[in-house]
Formats: sequence, C-alpha cells, structure tokens
Amino acid sequence: MRRLALLAALALALATAARAAGPQFWRLEGTAPFLEGDLVGLSLDSDGRLRLGPSSRPLFDPETPAAWSVARDGKGVLYLGTGNDGRVFRVENGKGSVVFDAQELEVHAVAVSPDGTLYAGTSPDGAVYAIDRTGKARRFFDPEEKYIWALAFDPSGRLHVATGGEGRVYRVSADGKAEVVLTSAQTHILSLAFDARGRLYAGSAPDGLVYRVDPAGKVFVLVDSPFHEIKALEAAEDGSLYAAAIDGRTGETAPRTTPGPQPAALPAPSPVAEVTVTESFALPPPSGGAPMGMVPAVETPATGAPKGALLRIRPTGEIDTLWTSPDDVPHALVRSRGGVLLGTGNKGKVYRVEADGSWALVATLPAEQVTALAREGDGAILVTSNPARVFALDAAPSREGTFVSKVKDTETVSSWGQLRWEGAHPEGTEVRLQTRSGNTASPDPTWTDWSAPSSLPGGEPIRSERARFLQLKATLVGKGDASPVVEAFSAAYLPRNQAPRVQSITVHPPGEVFQKPISVSGEAEVLGQDPDPLTNAASARAAAGPPAITFSRKLYQKGLRTLSWKADDPNGDPLVYEVQYRTTGDPRWRTLRRGVTEPVLAWDTTTVPNGRYLVRVVASDAPGNPSALALTAWKDSPSFEIDNTPPALTASLGPKRDSIRATVRDDASPVRKLEFSIDAGRWEEIHPVDGIADSLEESYEIPLPPAAGPRVVVLRATDQLGNVATARIDVP
Repeated sequence: MRRLALLAALALALATAARAAGPQFWRLEGTAPFLEGDLVGLSLDSDGRLRLGPSSRPLFDPETPAAWSVARDGKGVLYLGTGNDGRVFRVENGKGSVVFDAQELEVHAVAVSPDGTLYAGTSPDGAVYAIDRTGKARRFFDPEEKYIWALAFDPSGRLHVATGGEGRVYRVSADGKAEVVLTSAQTHILSLAFDARGRLYAGSAPDGLVYRVDPAGKVFVLVDSPFHEIKALEAAEDGSLYAAAIDGRTGETAPRTTPGPQPAALPAPSPVAEVTVTESFALPPPSGGAPMGMVPAVETPATGAPKGALLRIRPTGEIDTLWTSPDDVPHALVRSRGGVLLGTGNKGKVYRVEADGSWALVATLPAEQVTALAREGDGAILVTSNPARVFALDAAPSREGTFVSKVKDTETVSSWGQLRWEGAHPEGTEVRLQTRSGNTASPDPTWTDWSAPSSLPGGEPIRSERARFLQLKATLVGKGDASPVVEAFSAAYLPRNQAPRVQSITVHPPGEVFQKPISVSGEAEVLGQDPDPLTNAASARAAAGPPAITFSRKLYQKGLRTLSWKADDPNGDPLVYEVQYRTTGDPRWRTLRRGVTEPVLAWDTTTVPNGRYLVRVVASDAPGNPSALALTAWKDSPSFEIDNTPPALTASLGPKRDSIRATVRDDASPVRKLEFSIDAGRWEEIHPVDGIADSLEESYEIPLPPAAGPRVVVLRATDQLGNVATARIDVP
C-alpha cells in the first residue's frame, strides 16, 4: 500500500510539473470588459449585465461609403442622403431607388415638408433642392455658404437651413425667399431642432454652443459646453432639450468669452429681430459623477477629455450629463420609448439612455459609424456609414446573440481550468460558452478552433490547448420574450512557474548596520538580525513577494556585516531566501541562514575566522508553490574581507631618543594607518618608511621634537577593516 501511495504521489507531481501551483482567474465583470469585446444581438446595461437586445435587420444597401441623413414622409417612405456621390435614395418595402443625384458630393440633410415635398441640402458649394413626388428637382435655395448641415421645419411648416463656412440659420418660405434668423460667430451650425412652443435650437462648432431662438427672434445662448461640436439636438415634450456633443476640451470648466450672435446682414422680406445675448450657462466637463445625480455611461479617465456626451438641458436651465464616453463619438440621436437612442462611432454602437442616466448598449452594427436615426413605432431606423447601410431596430428581442471577448494574455504558456458564468437563465433559455487559444497576440489560422459549446450552469473545464493567449465566446439563447442575463465570466488558468531572479547583492562596510524603522522592544533593533525564521513558519508564509526594505538610521556595531539584495519573481510568488558563504579557495558552500523572508541580513562575522569570503543568496518561490513545483535561483556576491582581529603593534625609542621606531603587523588585512599623540595632543598620522600603506606589515619612524621634560607618546594602528591596536611609549 505504501508503494502504491508513493507511485500515485509521483504520478501527480509529474502530471503537474509544468503548471504553476497558484491558479489565476481571468474575470470579466462590469461594463468595461464587455465594451472591449464584440457584441452581436446583445444588450449591455450600465450595471454591467448582458442580455438579448432588440433585434436588428437590414433594410437597404445603397452601395456607397457614407449615408449622412434620413427622413420619413407621412406614408412611411424613407429618404436617405448619401456621399460621396451626392445621391438621395427612396426606400420602401426594403427596396431603394435614386430619386435625386446632385452635382455636389454630399447630401448631409434631408427633410420632408407637411405637403410631402422632399428637401435635400448638399455640400460643398451648398444648395437646397426641392424634389416633388414625381422626382422632379429644382434648386430651391442657394446661400453663399459652402455647407448645408441641417434642415428642419417649424410648426408653421417653414423650412430652416443651417449652414457652415459662416455659421448662419436661414428661414425660407415656400416661394424660396430667405431671411437670416441667426448669424453667429461660429464657423458652423451643425444641428437644428424645434420644441412644441415653436422655439428653434441650434448647435454649433467649433465652440460647442447651443443657441435658442424664440418665435419673436430673440436669441439666447443656452449652453456654452466644454465640447467642440453639438452634433445633434432633439426637444422633448416636457421642455427638455437633448444634445449630442463630441470632442471634449481637456480641463476646461469655466465659461468662455464668446461673441454673441450678430444681427442679420442679408436683406430679408420681413424685419429681422434684434439678436442679443442676455445670459449664458457653462457646462462643467463630465466627471466620475454626473450632475443632478445622473450616472454617466462610461467613466471618463481623469486624464484626457471625453470623446462624446449626451446632455440634457432642463427647462429651468440646469444641465445633466446623462452619458459620456472616452471612446464612442455620438453622431445622431432620437427620442424613443424609454429614453433616447444615441448612434455612435467608430464601432457602430447604438445606446439607449434613460432619463435617470442609466443606459444600455442595444445594438452593434457591422459599420464604423451610426450617422442618422429615425423613429419607427416602438423601434427605430438606423443609418450607418463605412459602409452605408439602413437597418430596422425592432422592439422585440433577438432570439440569439453573441459576445466575443478581448484576447487574454496570460504572459506565459498556461494550463486552463474551469470556465463559468454568473447570472440567471429563465426556463428554456441558455448560455453556451466556447474558447479558443493560441500563441500569437491576435487570433489567426494558427489558433485552435472554437471548442465545443458548454452550457452547464456550474461551468466546465476549458478544452482548448495549452497556450499563452485565450479568447472567450458566449452565445445567449432566448425563448419567447425571456432572455438569460449574464453578469460575469470567470476563467481559471495556471501559468507556467518561472524561477525567481536575484538581481544584485550589496556588501555594506564592516560594522555598518541599520536600525529597524519600528522597534518592538523599544530598544534599537538591527535590521536583518532576527532569529532564524524557520522557527516561525508563519513568518515565511506571510512574505508576499519581494518586500521593500526601508533603511533607516545607520548605526555601527563592531563585528557585524550587513548584506542586502534585490530579487523578484516573474509570477509574483512570495520568496524565501537561504544565505550561504565560503572562503576563497574553498569550493564548499556552508549555510549561514535559512528561511530569510526579507532581503537583508546582518552577519555576526566574529563567529568565523579572518579571511576573504563570498556570499551566495538563494531565492526560492516555495512559499507560493508545492515543494515539487518550487524553483530557485542564486547569485554570488563579490569577495570581501573579514577581519575582526586588531593588528600587532610594537614600538621602541631610537638610539638617540629623538625618534620612535614602530612595526605594525596584521594577519588578514593590510595596514591602513598609524597615528601618534604626544602628551594627549591631537592625533597625527605618519606615513610608512616605504611611503605607502599597502602591506600586512609596515615599518614607521616617528621623529620627536626637542622638549625640556619627559613625555608620553601614544600610538594607534588601524587595519583596513577598522580594527585598532594601541601602544604607549614613555620618553625620558
């Protein structure tokens, strides 16, 4: 039986010899790791929960790189403004046809009037075209500005045109006559919106202002934001205004001095109202906590400004930052059931942001930007660019969705453990987990195929091949309106154990020791002079990696030699040290101290003979690994001298009693100096007869000055390691 037990233990040790003893856990939890991955057909909310999202289906492919704008007529027909060919498509029942092909390259704005006429704003060399139901187009309005960015109808059915090059807003009557309702100091007016009271809102660039123009023509700067562009605007029934802002300015919190809108310069058929600015509000840049108790979608790093934000301007003038992102740029917004839909780039994401600041990523489309949105019942129409596509976002959830994680780098070839997920799955729903592995940073044909799906709630062992990199794929399957909910994934792995490293050893001067920063006894305690830690196993287990030793007040204690070293472990394992020594010429290493848990040792060298020694520091990761898997590494110090014996000093008067002859001998280290003091006077150093103190024996001759009476001469000899011998000579 004993033999069988030994064989079993040996087999277990061999089976795990290539594995690190301490398991590591790759945990995906919270919004950040899920946003870093790829989501298809899934929704991610601001609490970090994955579930099946609204289903999206393709409606139309215009076979062009960009689609900038969308509008719907009273019959539900869609009109799509595109680039870089300047076309407008009519989309109905999933089929599209070109209804207008402009001379200009881009159609950044389309709008349908109450009578069904389609209007298209083109750029550059901007113009507004009117297209009737038969497809006949005419140049309706041709301003001086180069860009037409937005079109909007007021409650009376009058068209308003936002321009760029010179930031103006025109009001154009049905017969094509225009009047300027806003001339700003901004280069571009990018967005327009009307509220139920007929007030016009305009968003600008490059200073991110939001203007309000009331029906009487009074202009008011509603927001002076810390963003460069107000890309989209939408007014709500409660009087609030939603604004999609992009390209935040770093560190700006105070209002900027911005010239107010100027009176209209162009002649107009009707009087143009006086334009003044009476007050402005400054919006502080979004931070970890949003104003008014709102919760931002993605926390913005402390350094750098957010790329995008969704702002809500209340009727009282208060401003809420409902959502910010350091990565996603909002291009379009539309109010939807339960909040605001926000189309972003450059990963084609659509967010739903609620009034309380909570949010959900509801769609990720196969395009770089979501550039335009339109309401459609309880769903929405989504328009993308790069490539240009039209999608329908339905209210009903998808039947199936997938999440593919970012690649995990375990930093060394690893063995895999259990893969689990946490959350809930209503009856009939399912979560299937798969993995693949490889040894290149990005998945390529050398990686393994996706493993067979695992759907056990308690998890299963990862079946992918041992490798450095791992990737996770999760497929959520629903039933009816029910969806599984995933809050976290966890994958265990065992990195290959790597040997520790001893980087350097310092041998401090003889007698130089360091006081512990905190003394338990109240007396000065020397760092590195603790009892052997093997007598206290707990102290060795408590060592968590290479400790940082803080040298405090320096002391001197004869006979002690302080050794310190630097060591680390690639796996982050705690280390324990053995310190060995030997004399030069002796190949055998002897143990000085075992179980040292701090990288410092104060050696009492009086316990060994004088001579030249070396020290070896052996580092072991045994505290963090079973004995069968523990690894060691070592490093030797430069050789150094140990000499705790004072030199031999002999001295006598010269024949004429006008000098003293002295000889200094040392068995281990060279003589450093000889000093003398006459009648308790100051010490004076004398050089050897041969002129240099470099040998184990030196001879000296000390001349004595003439004196009237007897004198006492004291000699003091010092060797290289600080050992001192003295002698007294009485001079008659």
